[in-house]
Amino acid sequence: MTKSTPFADRSIARWTLAAALAASTASISLSQGALPAPPTPPQNPTTAEKAVLGKMLFWEEQLSSDGTMACGTCHQARTGGADPRLTNTPAHPGPDGVAGTADDLFGSPGVHRANGFGHFVADATFGFGEQSTPRTTPSMMTGAYFPELFWDGRVGPDFVDPLTGLVVIPQGGALEAQSLQPIMNTVEMADEDRSWASVTGRLASARPMALATNLTADMQAALAIDPTYPELFEAAFGTAEITPVRIAFALAAYQRTLVPDQSKFDRVMRGQAQFTPAENRGRGAFGSPQSRCAQCHAGSLFSDRQFHNLGLRPIAEDSGRQAVTGQPGDRGRFKTPSLRNVALRERFFHTGAPGSAGAPAINDLNDLLAFYDADGGAFANNKDQRLIGLTVPPQVRGDIVAFLNTLTDPRVAAETAPFDRPSLWSERSPANRNPLPLGAGAVAGTGGFTPGIIATSPPREGNQGFRVGGFDALGDVFTVLHVDLVNVPGGATTMDLRNGLPLAAMTQGIGAGQGTMTWLDDEALAPVLVGLSYEAQWWVRDFGAVGNVAKSERVRITIE
Repeated sequence: MTKSTPFADRSIARWTLAAALAASTASISLSQGALPAPPTPPQNPTTAEKAVLGKMLFWEEQLSSDGTMACGTCHQARTGGADPRLTNTPAHPGPDGVAGTADDLFGSPGVHRANGFGHFVADATFGFGEQSTPRTTPSMMTGAYFPELFWDGRVGPDFVDPLTGLVVIPQGGALEAQSLQPIMNTVEMADEDRSWASVTGRLASARPMALATNLTADMQAALAIDPTYPELFEAAFGTAEITPVRIAFALAAYQRTLVPDQSKFDRVMRGQAQFTPAENRGRGAFGSPQSRCAQCHAGSLFSDRQFHNLGLRPIAEDSGRQAVTGQPGDRGRFKTPSLRNVALRERFFHTGAPGSAGAPAINDLNDLLAFYDADGGAFANNKDQRLIGLTVPPQVRGDIVAFLNTLTDPRVAAETAPFDRPSLWSERSPANRNPLPLGAGAVAGTGGFTPGIIATSPPREGNQGFRVGGFDALGDVFTVLHVDLVNVPGGATTMDLRNGLPLAAMTQGIGAGQGTMTWLDDEALAPVLVGLSYEAQWWVRDFGAVGNVAKSERVRITIE
């Protein structure tokens, strides 16, 4: 593979990159603070090349089937390693499937459901809207320290090659095992029946970070040397082969560089700072026999890494750890998260809120402490006995909050190295979205159904699998994705802008409101299209519509 940089210069540049990365993460190996370096399995030693590759993969939206989701979409430093998109409105209706009831969950929005052909299909819970995870996104910031990961600990401590079934890491491989799960999850990042061959093949031909902007300095330096994923994998592993194991190794290596050990608490432990009187009182209350916070949030990690039932919700809604172990004693138990950077988080617990009927959401640390002052949640089945009689009265809550604030690493809050990151395509403001819904042009058809349009796939040059979907149309009739050029003289066109093929098809389904359609371009959007802007809408042959054509809302799409 031809490169523009001479070999000797590339070697020097790689050495410089390695030195720069080592300096930015020196606290991992050199600091003697309260938080030790994360354990690293011998099968996957951390290197600068591997870590920067993992950083790109972590923020790579092209790792999802439709180009809309990256690992970093749901895990960002500014919210303590959790999802910044969570609001006061639950995204998941909970086990009863009905929004606005007590079991609603603050899950993370994911992809629109699509089948193995990339065609949008209805989900039983979310229809044609964004799906949502059934649990609140946990922080990934200290994941390297846990022997099992996810709220229920369903992965780890071993890591198994998903292609061969062989154990690659027998102990300490939870981070590697967890890293691959979202990529194949049909709620989070994947079409149905996604294969690892499609994942690795897409990476092999994709332009790295094509959908991101404001790339970090280490990303820019690495791409200046190795501008393709095969070259980046070769730099990290010695050959250009892209495999699931290598993807997991790189993602885990990057996450092991995210060590939040520069908080005020760490500086106090190293003798470099002192607690204020309020912080010192809070530390005492945190470990007192009355509040007992430190019994579960123990040690420098502020987690015992065990599983506990807080009485949040009925076990029938989510059995937690029991679904993994099969043990009755684990019913309703969930992992104790680390409290490092907890003050940055906007949601707490696996539900995102206590969830008992009529209870308000827990929006801050004061609410959190009040929850524990009430002996935790109201559901007693297998509730942890350490919660009974626990007291966190109002007069000590302010001091404990002051102490918890000392667990925030300022680099995490400010998203500076090694917690820096690029800007994602999906993070654009509503006014700058591309595709941009225009909120006009819709025409209802038979039965009063107005066709809907799904246009979320990024129209960026080089993006593979660009798609536009439709739903709620009349079934089994002729439909066309009507394209009206905006910045090119002339009129409307119904031709594929890449190869001249008509954007026409038959809707799937039978009956009013049952028709679905998807236009999918399996090849990457070509550079010649950059700058082209057009408005697209579905036109559906429907004699129940005005003019015999039902239409979706118009969407502005600009190739970038």
